[in-house]
Amino acid sequence: METKDYPKLELPPKEYWEDEEWLNENGTELSHQYPNTWIAIVNKRVVASGYNLAKVISKAKKMTGKEHILTHFAERGVHVY
Repeated sequence: METKDYPKLELPPKEYWEDEEWLNENGTELSHQYPNTWIAIVNKRVVASGYNLAKVISKAKKMTGKEHILTHFAERGVHVY
């Protein structure tokens, strides 16, 4: 059986996981501040928000120069999917 060489996965840096922890602690407040929008978090602060995820990521990357951007949909209220 032939084996394949796959590219090594690059894990996000430590700061990304710190941002995720901050999001978990502040998620309710962020949902009130940014209801039903996508938010991008870098260094424990919201750096971009909007209704279009691709645009939020692009704006956050341009503003911060970071490659790994934590994004979250700040859902508020009852939604039926």
